Amino acid sequence: MRFLIALFLLGSIAPQPGTVQVTVRVLDVRSDKGGVIHAALHPAPGVGFPGPTVAGNLDAAPKSPETVVVFQVAPGTYAAAVHHDANANGRMDTNLIGIPSEGYGVSNDPRPRFRAPHFSEAKVRIDRDTTLTLRLAY
Repeated sequence: MRFLIALFLLGSIAPQPGTVQVTVRVLDVRSDKGGVIHAALHPAPGVGFPGPTVAGNLDAAPKSPETVVVFQVAPGTYAAAVHHDANANGRMDTNLIGIPSEGYGVSNDPRPRFRAPHFSEAKVRIDRDTTLTLRLAY
């Protein structure tokens, strides 16, 4: 699926029948001088949100102040999670007490204190082409 999404972004293939386009606008990107924007769509609460199990996963070069990624997925309920991996080490870096030291955000922009956002706070029903806008917190 990731391969098909990447090809769609490059304009090499047409959208698949029965899918919708989800455009994720990532705002407040601090820098475009290296690193990677990791974006993922999660299909359900029990599959790792905001962790690694996803319906779609894309990496993009960061563009400041806004980076856009586009997914093709089946209609359904999803939560988007984005991480600005500034040092491109493939993981979310945290400080000594576990607070993220790199930019992150999820759909609906919940900002819980002392915990990661829950799927229920970030879920969005997607039945047609949709644009989700979220802000990174650093």
